[in-house]
Amino acid sequence: MSQVLLETLVGAVDALEKKTKTMQGQINGLPDHSENLSHLDARLSATEAEVKSLPEKIFMPFHEIEMLIVELRKHRQILAIPLKQEVRHEHHLSKPVLLFIVLFLAIVGLLSLQCYTWQEADKYKENDMKYRYLEVSQPPEGQRILHLVDSLYDSNPDEFRKAVHRQEATQQEQFEDFQRVQEKQEEIKNLQKKWNR
Repeated sequence: MSQVLLETLVGAVDALEKKTKTMQGQINGLPDHSENLSHLDARLSATEAEVKSLPEKIFMPFHEIEMLIVELRKHRQILAIPLKQEVRHEHHLSKPVLLFIVLFLAIVGLLSLQCYTWQEADKYKENDMKYRYLEVSQPPEGQRILHLVDSLYDSNPDEFRKAVHRQEATQQEQFEDFQRVQEKQEEIKNLQKKWNR
């Protein structure tokens, strides 16, 4: 048994040697990159030195940055407060609109004045026709009275007009008094009927 074990061990060692020789031959056949690696190592060292010296080359204006931060905080506080906006509504009429309104009011005023004038003219036409009728249809005594009235008017038209207005006002007052008396008499009759029951 030890013979078999020994032979197996010897065979395994031989096979291992053969594989080692073949691997050694393959390793020897590989190209030599040592020069490239040394060059790459030098470049990495230079890059490392440059990266280490980088903070010394960068200029940071720390004071200005701090001032900017302070200003930004102030502005943020100011913007956090909402501004009160005052809205005022103003209505303006343009000149053509105002001119239109003024002219419209003037036209309405003139039209109302014209209507009043026509009404007055119609009254004068009616009064003229009535007067002409009285002149034509009156007996001689009535015509004398009309001529007397004409002469009184011609002598002092203002005083004649005032006298006519006074007489009309007196007649209107008498008529109103008569109406009030009639109303009172009706009330008295109604009260008498009420109490007689």
